[in-house]
Amino acid sequence: MLELGMQLFFKLCSDHLAVEAIPRGRVRIDLVKAKGCLDPKYCIAMWTPHFLVLKALSGEEITLRTDGRMIVRNAGSEEEAQAAATMVMTLLSDLL
Repeated sequence: MLELGMQLFFKLCSDHLAVEAIPRGRVRIDLVKAKGCLDPKYCIAMWTPHFLVLKALSGEEITLRTDGRMIVRNAGSEEEAQAAATMVMTLLSDLL
């Protein structure tokens, strides 16, 4: 689970097709290490030193930035997008 200090704030993007997840505290994610600790439910669609794009087997596309912000696209609902972002942050909690 997420630590109490590592809560996420969620907001609907302006196009209403994606959900943005913003960490409430300061976060720094090493994306090189993040590539190696992902669950098999996710594949890496694109990687740069500044962001990582993940595709979940369930269909969501998650863009993760080094500051911990995420954009979740292709989720069935806002709640599913929030669950996907929380799961990714939980998987990466050892890197924080």
